[in-house]
This record gives sequence, C-alpha cells and structure tokens, in this order.
Amino acid sequence: MMMNSIQKPGRAMRSSECRGCITTCYKIPFPQTFRKQNTLRLPSRVSTPRPKYYNSRSHRVHASNPSSGYGSAWLTPQDSYLTVGLAHCFSKGDDGKLTDRFVIEPISANQIEAMANGAKTCFKQAFGTTLQDALTLDKSQLPPDFATATYCDNFAARADACARTWLRPHALDNLLDIVPLGQMKTGYNFSIEEKRVLNVENIVTDDDNIKQDISIDVYGRNAKEEAAEKLAADGARYEAKSEAKEEEEEDELDALLA
Repeated sequence: MMMNSIQKPGRAMRSSECRGCITTCYKIPFPQTFRKQNTLRLPSRVSTPRPKYYNSRSHRVHASNPSSGYGSAWLTPQDSYLTVGLAHCFSKGDDGKLTDRFVIEPISANQIEAMANGAKTCFKQAFGTTLQDALTLDKSQLPPDFATATYCDNFAARADACARTWLRPHALDNLLDIVPLGQMKTGYNFSIEEKRVLNVENIVTDDDNIKQDISIDVYGRNAKEEAAEKLAADGARYEAKSEAKEEEEEDELDALLA
C-alpha cells in the first residue's frame, strides 16, 4: 500500500493487506527513498514480563512467599487436624522369631475413610489431634494405651504430609466426623494376618513379577512357543537324518574295504 505523504519512521499503521496471519501484522512506512524496499512486519502481541519468582507449575503456592524453598519450610498450619493411630507391628530377631511392636503413626484422610468402610488394618485405635500437638511427641496428650508405644521413623515429615491430606475439600466436608478432635475411636476391622515386619528389607527379584495366565494370550506367547517347539522338532529330525546318513556311508565304506 502506497502512502501519499511521508510519515516518520517507527509510527505503526494497520495494514489493509492482512491475509489472516496468526499474529496481527503492522506495516511501518519508511521515507520516500526506502519505499521500494519491503515493509517490516511486527507482531502486535507483546509478551507481558512474568514476576521475578513466577513458576508455571507451582506459582499458586510460592508466588506469595518467594523466599521459602520447597521442602525446607513446611507451610502446613500448625493447628491443622491430624489423626494418629496405634499400629500393631512386628520386628524380627536374629533367631527369626517375630516380636510384637506397637507404633504411633499418623493416619491420612484416605486411610481413615478406608478403615471406616471396613478395610482391614493393623491400627487398633485412632485419636484426633492437631499437627502442633502431635509434633511435641508428648504421649501424655494421647490416650493411655499409647504410653508404651514408640513413634514411627520420620514421624514429623509423615505427620505433616498426613495433615495436608485433611485440608482437602472432601476430607473437610465428609471425614472429620469419623474421629472427632480430642476423641479416640476403635472398632475397626483389625487384622494381623498379613504382618507388618518393620526391620525386614524387601528385596525384589524377577520371581516377584506377575505372570499372566496362558489362557489370556495377549502377547502371542502360544505362537512363540509353538514356533520354538517346531524349530526344535525340525532340528531333532535333521540330526537324526544326518546320523543315519553317516552310519549308511560308514557301512558302504566297510563293504568296499571287505
């Protein structure tokens, strides 16, 4: 598009020859001596600079407090609700015998919901408290049955993680009444058929892989096995023929030499 008058360089003007580009195009007119050259197209969309501490995946958590590092300072309110339970576990001695051990462990919201619906559990009791009281490790604030038990490993980190599960909307609306604050609940589907042994290292081997039943042959194992069997049978027949041929040749040679 030709201009009737010379305009100052840098003054953008909307192009009437736009062909529907992805970004809106502008044409910047140049002085008369440069009009024969191609005009310059600039995008109209200018990216807005992000905040200094912006993170696209976790900006909702850390944008308001950029100085806090993830994992170095927990942001869970200390007055958050938390459930702790008395778990019946075992420890294995050097002689292989199992000894009863009772452990104080934090319980997450989904665990309590499953226990309330009849799922098997090794927790004999559950007590409603707060994160702040639980982190004091003061057994006097717990029911008397907890006095002889020991706290689990990494109790502080596990307690903070479980307390955050109670801050979810579903837990706040539906699960807080299962174990009210300051009360103890029992009567769950307690079972120690599958014993929790605390001091045993689980070493995974290839024998632990789940083997699919041959009747559900989604990987073509039948065809592979049949092909392998056929190949083995063909090899055995070939070897038998080769041996018979060698014996026949030896008999003919003996007959000639006799």
